Amino acid sequence: MKEEKLDSLAIFRTRGDHVSWDKYIEQIDLIDLNDDEKRRAKNGMQYLRKKLGEDFLRHAVETGNQVFGWFFANAAPHARRSLVRLAEELKSFEGVDGFKGLADRLKDARSAEEALTVLGVASSFSPAGFSVAFDPNVKVTSRVSDLVIVDPKTDEEVYVEVSRLRKGGQREINEQTFNRMFFAVHNAIWQSAGAFDPNAPKARPYVQILKPLSDKDLSDAATAITKRIFDAARTDEYLEYKFKDSIEMAVSPPSDHSKAEAWAADRGMTDFVEAPPINVERELKKAIDKIHDEIAQIPPDKPGIIAIPTSENLLFFFFSPQQIVFNIADEIRRYPNLLCVILFHSVMEGPQEPTLATSGEHA
Repeated sequence: MKEEKLDSLAIFRTRGDHVSWDKYIEQIDLIDLNDDEKRRAKNGMQYLRKKLGEDFLRHAVETGNQVFGWFFANAAPHARRSLVRLAEELKSFEGVDGFKGLADRLKDARSAEEALTVLGVASSFSPAGFSVAFDPNVKVTSRVSDLVIVDPKTDEEVYVEVSRLRKGGQREINEQTFNRMFFAVHNAIWQSAGAFDPNAPKARPYVQILKPLSDKDLSDAATAITKRIFDAARTDEYLEYKFKDSIEMAVSPPSDHSKAEAWAADRGMTDFVEAPPINVERELKKAIDKIHDEIAQIPPDKPGIIAIPTSENLLFFFFSPQQIVFNIADEIRRYPNLLCVILFHSVMEGPQEPTLATSGEHA
């Protein structure tokens, strides 16, 4: 007889359970981890409890701190392995200069993501033999870098500035429009007349986004689209609709999907909601602009490194490594104290073997 797996989310029965350290420690035994991973996860949870504070989980939920969303709310095995890594990396720097400030930033929803990024970069330099300090105070300038690393053989100090390459503003607007329309369409399908029967046919809408919408227009468009889906299900009639010059849609009733499917085929649509491709032509220029901005944080008379994680950006998905290297190398030559720029893209957890591309003197 096959052993039934326990539901790792079933232990959260009340609102208080969702912000209880004890519940998350108990949950570890219900997640598909080996014995060593469970032991390390429990140790990591207890360490974070001590460093972040008993009230951290409640405050993190109330303020939307991403530390909770990434490492606690997600009960997948890879999320618990990532929590282990977070706790062990944080513990490895306990006692170094600036550690308390880093821990405090993790508690604050406004600075937590930045603190996680700085911690990740510091954890790459430390195994290479460098000693690390956070938020070094440089007396010759008012500028403050994120890290200072010291070569133990020569005592040379190198100042490191860490800055995430975020999504472009236009991409944020595009995603906001798509997500709002997507959820409006799917919610309307399952809330319209007759949808309570999971086996019964449903209304079939197709929504094509022609350009992104403002917040006000988003709300109006979602309401109008929802109404058309409800109307098609209620009246058993095919409908077409256009919202300004931004969105067009067709919806067939549950009894006959042919007209909406033909409408979608004429436009090359295959999904219920589709939007224009994201324009990523400016992603490389954004990386170069970021370097120009961050160099100001490095003391002009000290050697420096700029580390830029690009995991929120499409840089590495659109441009070849050689193209990135060629353009970045041209720019950084104007800064004689800049030793190098590091751009990297990583995943939450999994195999940690890096993939490197080389071009001349660059890697």
